[in-house]
Amino acid sequence: MTARQPLRRRIARLTGVLAALAIAGVTAAPASADRFDSYVALGDSYAAGQGAGPYADACLRSGHSYPVLLDATRKIGLTGNAACSGATTSTVRATQIPSLSKKVDLVTVTAGGNDLDSIGALVICSQDSGAACTAALAQRAAVLQTALTNPAASPFFQDLLAMLNDVKAKAPRADIYVTGYPLLFEPGAGPAADPINGLTQQLNAVIAKAARQADGGRAKIEYVDVARAFSGHGIGSAEPWIVGLPPLCTASATCGSQTADIFHPTADGYAKGYAASIRAAVY
Repeated sequence: MTARQPLRRRIARLTGVLAALAIAGVTAAPASADRFDSYVALGDSYAAGQGAGPYADACLRSGHSYPVLLDATRKIGLTGNAACSGATTSTVRATQIPSLSKKVDLVTVTAGGNDLDSIGALVICSQDSGAACTAALAQRAAVLQTALTNPAASPFFQDLLAMLNDVKAKAPRADIYVTGYPLLFEPGAGPAADPINGLTQQLNAVIAKAARQADGGRAKIEYVDVARAFSGHGIGSAEPWIVGLPPLCTASATCGSQTADIFHPTADGYAKGYAASIRAAVY
């Protein structure tokens, strides 16, 4: 027996194992499939970390934001955080997407709420749960219904789609995760709680639809539902992960800076809601 025969036998055995795995439908994953060395975060206040504080800049980026928490994951390296409070899909396209490149292998996006002016509706409903709230929610629900039933005729849907297509074009090799928004209230927590939650569910359905339509090609686009993780932790629950109105802030009070962070996740919300949901999707 020559010295080379054991090596040939080992190669033959390995080839047989690989063939058996292939027959069983098991394929070897690419070496980089479970590691992301260039992660860039895009989006609005929910991506920046507003609600959790303290803030590093005028964009209200927080060390408790989900991009920072994902960066602490051993196999994810945050190389760019362009998220900024107040961002719309248009401002993401104009000021955030240029930070992407072909080297980026992971992108997260949270956007769309400001296009709908969701916070504006919430402020109206926090001050008046009657006719003004009903009208504000109905106007936004009509926008979302058009986006769901006739997306080609919906500027709202087309703006979301254009943003995602721009992300694909700028980072063609990236895995792209598009998040929704949490339901802000526990069911029945107040007169406007269920209608507001219903509006958020519609918004999430539109974002998910845009993600499915944009998916394809080399880049992967996947919608991440965070609402399930927040279940049981809305405003009105025993352990809320959403910032509510301060106790002394009423409809007739001037709340000032007290209201800056309302209707945004707390540090627990970003950690156990957003970051946990995205990690589960990625891995």
